[in-house]
Amino acid sequence: MVAVANFFPEWFFSFYPELSRGVISVLAEIFSIIPVPMCEILGAMLILWFLISLIRSICKLRFLRWCSGLLLGTCILVTAFVGIWGLNYYAPPMAQRLDLPEEQYTVSELKEATIYFRDMANAAAQKVERNEDGSFRSADFAELAVVANEGYLTLAEEYDCFRGSDAKVKRLIISPIMGKIGMTGGFICLTGESCVSDTTYPVSLPFTMCHEIGHRMAFAREDEANFAGFLACIANERADFQYSAYYNAFLYCYNALYRADEPAAKEIRKGLNELVRSDMGLAAAHYESIRSETASQITDQVYDGYLKSFSVEEGVQSYGEVADLLLIWYFEMVKA
Repeated sequence: MVAVANFFPEWFFSFYPELSRGVISVLAEIFSIIPVPMCEILGAMLILWFLISLIRSICKLRFLRWCSGLLLGTCILVTAFVGIWGLNYYAPPMAQRLDLPEEQYTVSELKEATIYFRDMANAAAQKVERNEDGSFRSADFAELAVVANEGYLTLAEEYDCFRGSDAKVKRLIISPIMGKIGMTGGFICLTGESCVSDTTYPVSLPFTMCHEIGHRMAFAREDEANFAGFLACIANERADFQYSAYYNAFLYCYNALYRADEPAAKEIRKGLNELVRSDMGLAAAHYESIRSETASQITDQVYDGYLKSFSVEEGVQSYGEVADLLLIWYFEMVKA
């Protein structure tokens, strides 16, 4: 399947993303009946089966038979994963699917876009609800999960690639563990579930929800799911979704500029208002308090290897590649 996707991309991806979204939509609708992530329940059952069957195989002297069964089961799951969704890693660039030019921008142009996203974040920060101490007041997780799809419904009116399941995002049962390993969510294609950890800092929660839905729309690469999440958030009428979009867009562009021109990035950061500064500080403190440095490093290494195995050369750094798409969007859709 991977060979076909690589050698005949134009033909293969003329139908595969739509087929992938269709299969995932069916799975998502089936498992949406259950309010908790079915992927976690099935995962727990697999672990239990693994332990029980291992003990039985040793007791009955059938260990080699057990190993062959384990290998067969693993192969079936991997084949299903690749066939249903994994081949989207080899899809044409997202800019091409959105009819956006694939441009290379200069550092000065990156600086200009970063200033724009900073100013938009400054303005949006004043429109959201806040606690008495000025910190961001988030809506309930369940409320956000219900409305997270609204931006995608708007985008689908213009782009077919955003037509997919509108099943709501689910809260992960293992959220505390996700916080420890430094992850905020995940998409499980075998159940069609977009899941988010409730340890995600409130400002980024809407964006993270839309990011995981972006994976469900057959955008496998992390930068493209980020961009899909950004577009969905700004297409949502709610102020908290729009602020989450511009807040995260600024962070990604700022980090990209910081690597290219540190003094310019620091100068632009000085223009943040106190509300955004406060949210950034509180977010950093929040993640620092819940994350295990060792566990998160191990997770990053494992996930980096996973992404590179699907030809994502940047690995976990691909999250930050969304800055390229944000620049294209700014110069083509805002400044044009």
